Amino acid sequence: MEGNKILYGSQHCPGCGIVKEFLDKNNIEYTYVDITDSMKNLKEFLKIRDTHDVYRGIRGRSIVGIPMLKIGEEIILGPSEEMLLEMFKTA
Repeated sequence: MEGNKILYGSQHCPGCGIVKEFLDKNNIEYTYVDITDSMKNLKEFLKIRDTHDVYRGIRGRSIVGIPMLKIGEEIILGPSEEMLLEMFKTA
C-alpha cells in the first residue's frame, strides 16, 4: 500500500499497541503520533476526526476513534490484524 503512513494512537489504548506491534514486526515504515503526548498531536488528530467522513458515526459519542491509520489521504479506523495483513500482503 503506497503513501505516507501515520498511526494515530495512545499508549493508553490496547488496540493501538496491537497495530503498532504489527507494523513494527512486519518492518512497515510509519510515523507514530501519540495523541496524548502533546496538545499539537491531539489537535492534529482532532482536525482529522472532526472533518473526515469515516468518523461520521463516532462524532458526538464518547468514542475517541483510535487507532487510526492514515495512508496518504486514506483513513482506516481501528484496523484489525486481518485487515492489515490484506492491506500490506504480509504473512
